[in-house]
Amino acid sequence: MRYLRLREAAVTLGIEIADLELFEHEHLITIKRTLDDEPVISSLDVERARLAALLIRELDVNLPGAEVIVHMREEMIAMQRQFGEILETLVGELRASLPRTRVPNRDDEEG
Repeated sequence: MRYLRLREAAVTLGIEIADLELFEHEHLITIKRTLDDEPVISSLDVERARLAALLIRELDVNLPGAEVIVHMREEMIAMQRQFGEILETLVGELRASLPRTRVPNRDDEEG
């Protein structure tokens, strides 16, 4: 996973470092520290912060509302993945259980 310095993430997102720290306080993102004590955040947390900032700035959603939306979005994405996996398993099982049948062609009908 890729990590960005907190300052770089703030510049990329067009927000203040204090906003990122507030997002951490509200458990939207996790700020980690390097061995040199440099604050960094993961690319996944940058995406969470981007979405939260967009909701707050563009749609006038308050911070608790943005937090709920971000978490719900992540849960929906996880459910989509699970549904896809279940569907793949089901299709595989159906293919394995159905007998192989030959589809007749026109020559078979004439003779």
